[in-house]
Amino acid sequence: MNWKKVTIVYRKEIKDTLRDKRTVMMMILVPILLYPLLFTTMGQLMTTGTKKLEAQKSVIALNDSLPDMLVGIIGSEDHFEITFQDDPVEAIREKSIQGYLTSRTKEDTLQYVVYFDAAIDKSRLCQERLSDVLDIYREEIQTERLSKKSLDLSILHPFEIDLENIAPPSRMGGMFLGSILPMLLIVTMVLGAMYPAIDLTAGEKERGTLETILTIPVQRLELLFGKFLTVTTTAFITGLLNLASMMLVYTSGMVQMGEISKHLEFGITPFGLLCLIFSLIPFALFISAAIISVCLFARSFKEAQNFVTPVYLLIMFPTFIAMMPGVELNRSLALIPVVNISLLFREIFLNNYPTELISLTFISNAIIAVVFIVVVVKLFNAESILFGEGQSVQLSLNRSQIRPVPRLLPSSALLVFAMVMLLLFYAGSYIQLRFGSWGIFATEWGLIFIPVILALWFLKCNLKQSLNIGKVHALSVLGTLFMGLGAFGAVTLVSRIQMELFPEAMEVMKSLEKILNMSDTSMHPAIGYLIFAFSPAVCEEVLFRGVLLSSFKKHIPAWMAVVLVGFLFGVFHVYLIRILPTALLGILFAYIVYRTGSIWTSILAHFVHNGLAFTLINTPDLVEKFPWLTSEAWPTAPVIMLMTGLLVAGLVLIELGCRMNERISAGNASMEPID
Repeated sequence: MNWKKVTIVYRKEIKDTLRDKRTVMMMILVPILLYPLLFTTMGQLMTTGTKKLEAQKSVIALNDSLPDMLVGIIGSEDHFEITFQDDPVEAIREKSIQGYLTSRTKEDTLQYVVYFDAAIDKSRLCQERLSDVLDIYREEIQTERLSKKSLDLSILHPFEIDLENIAPPSRMGGMFLGSILPMLLIVTMVLGAMYPAIDLTAGEKERGTLETILTIPVQRLELLFGKFLTVTTTAFITGLLNLASMMLVYTSGMVQMGEISKHLEFGITPFGLLCLIFSLIPFALFISAAIISVCLFARSFKEAQNFVTPVYLLIMFPTFIAMMPGVELNRSLALIPVVNISLLFREIFLNNYPTELISLTFISNAIIAVVFIVVVVKLFNAESILFGEGQSVQLSLNRSQIRPVPRLLPSSALLVFAMVMLLLFYAGSYIQLRFGSWGIFATEWGLIFIPVILALWFLKCNLKQSLNIGKVHALSVLGTLFMGLGAFGAVTLVSRIQMELFPEAMEVMKSLEKILNMSDTSMHPAIGYLIFAFSPAVCEEVLFRGVLLSSFKKHIPAWMAVVLVGFLFGVFHVYLIRILPTALLGILFAYIVYRTGSIWTSILAHFVHNGLAFTLINTPDLVEKFPWLTSEAWPTAPVIMLMTGLLVAGLVLIELGCRMNERISAGNASMEPID
């Protein structure tokens, strides 16, 4: 690759990108103009609104049975206006008053009840004011009663509590910035990379200039790297400008935060700023490569925007995880993209500089960026992706207008997947909670299998090709059995490692075991295997290793299709802590079907895996003898060797079976008569 040519392409694309109004707005105008206006205006409005609300009187109604002392205390307060209402509760609903104070006796205990509407700011403020008044009234009663007994009020207050916050204002300011800036920074970097990435890929296709550019004396790889560096530059500059703008807004005191500002100082050390900039480099590379790889599938600017939106949401989701209380950067979280950078920014704003974790975050993001760059290179060199026709989804309520197809397009397959996910979210959860084990059976067949088959029928798909229904050699069947056993061990080991890193995963595993445990039911074990092993093996395989795999493998590289189907299989099982082991299982199943060409093999492997899990949960004696069969204990070295041996033996047998099938097919083809 000639880097001089890459530089020429880069300079050309940078100039064109800076001429694009959308890119300039996202990269320069938004951080420089919008942030100061947004944060200062928002702070002023919040301060003004709070002062205006506190200056208003609270209109309240009082019960006639209230003591004169309490009524007198309320009347002495300037921020109350007392009125009479026939139905005070209804008056609160109609917003004519903000609160109502009454009394009642419950279990021989006098209670004062404050009625208010927590959905209305004025009513909520009224409740706080009445609560303060009741505290004053309680102290008055206590003082009066103790005086009659010739006792001092201090007898009720043997000691005082004094809180001393040792965190300096700079760390408090860092805590505040660390909770909001990482998410804003990541989101703006994604937006900064989005428009140039779309324009340099799908935009070129839509304008018809990509074919012309490829005729110039520049290698395709040189052209790609010129475009890629352009997108990375815009993402990086956007990140820097946003960081600088947000820091200036807060450090200059333009944000009015009332009394809170007295305890906060906003600033960052030169070393911290250097760490932030240093860590943005691999993150910008990763974001750019991820967005470009998605945009390459689009044929128009509008289509690319639709494709990038889910990626944008996926990148945003880990930032919310990093904002959860109690989550701190450690060695395991430093390996997770987006989460690591969010937590690292928070540590730096707190003036913590864990050198090991900073290095680990940088290295892990750099490795992930390299992986995505390799993916982009593969996609850019694929003619079917670069110059594909981009067929659209066939949407028509009239089935006669739909053309028969051998299998679904990726867009249609993903639409079917989304439809099933929606059914499971909104109907499956209720059915399973309402009917228990039989609810799981109903969701597998009624919300997965039947909708998928109906979709294939309505869209006139060839069932045999859409579901990867094919003949399989006996050796492949035996290899699948070995793979199923080995996969169970591998997934158990991954789950054990995950539990070591995230102990909270144990609670999720326990809840899943309760679902599979039939010791408290009168259900026959055969019914359990039908519900928990056979039904998922058939219904889920029809969707994933059938519809999705058959669609993806015809439009993207096979290895990518296998990984993507596995990832979707992990997402399908909802629990965040289960995504990794389930995705690994899905990748193994997808590989088996890809090599054998038959969904029957993945159904068998899936049944073996689920059947083993069901057997172990319902056979506690077996687990006591062999604790490594579950993810609660580490497997020994011989066990790990056995798992590895089963996986290798399964792969070898599957390959031998596939080759035998190919020879048989070639022999049958040679025996066919020639027309």
